[in-house]
Amino acid sequence: MVAIMLVATIIATVYVALIAMHVLAIRGGERPGERYRPRIARWLAAGDERRRGRAETAATRRLLAGSLDRASYRAALAAMAAQDAVERPVEIPKTKM
Repeated sequence: MVAIMLVATIIATVYVALIAMHVLAIRGGERPGERYRPRIARWLAAGDERRRGRAETAATRRLLAGSLDRASYRAALAAMAAQDAVERPVEIPKTKM
């Protein structure tokens, strides 16, 4: 029984250490090209999504504060949507009829 618990503890420790190393590799303070960025957990460091969210939030705040008119707000969001469509095109699957 003690041997099983010891093996389980070792496995859990290795697992936690690997996760910590993975997160440190992704969120390191260096530029993205200087360090290995694992594909499996890229979602942990989705800075591009946060950038888009901040841009949209800033535009909304400016609209509500009155420093941006509705037409400019729509143009800003249309530009963001166009950029998103270029980077991630959506393909709708064809229906089988």
